[in-house]
Amino acid sequence: MDERAIYDALGEAMLVRRKRLGLTQAQVAKKVGVSRESVANMEAGRQRVLLHHVYGLMQALDLKAITDIIPATLPRTSGESAIALEVSGAPVSDTQKSEIERLLSQALGERSMGASS
Repeated sequence: MDERAIYDALGEAMLVRRKRLGLTQAQVAKKVGVSRESVANMEAGRQRVLLHHVYGLMQALDLKAITDIIPATLPRTSGESAIALEVSGAPVSDTQKSEIERLLSQALGERSMGASS
């Protein structure tokens, strides 16, 4: 498991959602109970995020499901298959849509590369 990729994906989801809501890092930080610098580091993937902060982020960013901020699949490292988290009955978030598109592009690219070999 590539920890860096997990925190990068979480940070990107936070940044996209925060900007969509028109919130500042300071506003999110106050709602979560962390410093603005911590939010900046989380968004940059440089800071590990405690589970209770994830729930605080969900509230601050007006999210309904944890998978709206945590990647639905864990990023793969070489030789490791992705681990899917079930998202039954929940609408697919913008972050999840982006991840699905990335995975499909990657899979189709690998398939076409394999066909030309």
